[in-house]
Amino acid sequence: MRDQDQNTFQGDFGEAWLEAVAAGCGLLHGRPTTVDLQKADVQLVYPGTGLGTYFPTVNVQVKTTIELRRLRSGDFGYDLDLETYDALRRTDHAVGRVLAVIGVPKEGENVRLHSEGTLLRGRGAWISLEGMEPSRNGTSQAIHLPFGNTLDQPGLHRLLKTHGIRRSTPVPPINVWEQP
Repeated sequence: MRDQDQNTFQGDFGEAWLEAVAAGCGLLHGRPTTVDLQKADVQLVYPGTGLGTYFPTVNVQVKTTIELRRLRSGDFGYDLDLETYDALRRTDHAVGRVLAVIGVPKEGENVRLHSEGTLLRGRGAWISLEGMEPSRNGTSQAIHLPFGNTLDQPGLHRLLKTHGIRRSTPVPPINVWEQP
């Protein structure tokens, strides 16, 4: 299989992996748009009220890699392309955005059938890049994903309660003494 084909299938597996985990955690999930123009692969929704918000929602950009690094701190490291980094660090999204990076094995099967059921192999974490400083790099930005930002029920519920709730709309500063 060509590298491009492998990357496409690897990315598709990561998105499906996150959707399967979300469904297992009682969360709604799906595609936020028909075309990925906004750097959002999967939309996660808590079906109910959380912190005063009805159906908290987050759009997740999913990256799947065989090169997820474990850092000395215990966190994960990933090199994110600058176009995605710049889109995810914006502060003016109507729906919150986060990055989820899923590491899959370099060799072997990503799906295994066991006597107890089917096992999807992979692990990773999520992070919000909202408000981060512009990168000084030319092609990618090193991202540290906290080990505690897990892609399981507690981690995904925390993600939605933190980044899926209503927030005030930024209002530009207005000088009443200046006439437009």
